[in-house]
Amino acid sequence: MNKRSKNSEPKHSTKRSESEKSELVKKICDHYQQHNQTIESVCDGFGITYRTFVIWCNDNSDYSDAYKKAKEFGTQVRKDLLREKATHGIELLIDGFHVTETEVDEMFDKRGNLIGKRVRTKKRFVAPNPTAIIFALKNCDPKNWNDQVTIELEGDDQVFKIGDQTINFK
Repeated sequence: MNKRSKNSEPKHSTKRSESEKSELVKKICDHYQQHNQTIESVCDGFGITYRTFVIWCNDNSDYSDAYKKAKEFGTQVRKDLLREKATHGIELLIDGFHVTETEVDEMFDKRGNLIGKRVRTKKRFVAPNPTAIIFALKNCDPKNWNDQVTIELEGDDQVFKIGDQTINFK
């Protein structure tokens, strides 16, 4: 049998006033839009279930509006972070980068006791990635690096268009 003290109440039976709910919703929405976390984890961090949060939002349009705004802002923040990471990653792949690798060999005697370690550190260069370079050129300068070739046959003349270049054959 589970014994509770007189002052202890189950978490789910706690009734909150509208001002407490309002303050909690504001805190949850502020935290959600500023941090890269799910709404479920934010609600849990503030001591309520996501289901409770949804019920409050369904019952109060102000809460619902605040959540929608936080969700839109948070989505934009996450997209901006992803864009920064992707840009950094593509820059590394275009420029190439150095990697330090460490190998540890353990040496044992005949009884299996560790008698020493040999540590080798190697620094190697990862060459630029041709696919990343092509991707960057096609997206940054599509006029000169696209794959579209237009051929127009007009009478005896043949016209080839590659990017901004036009070649006429008569």
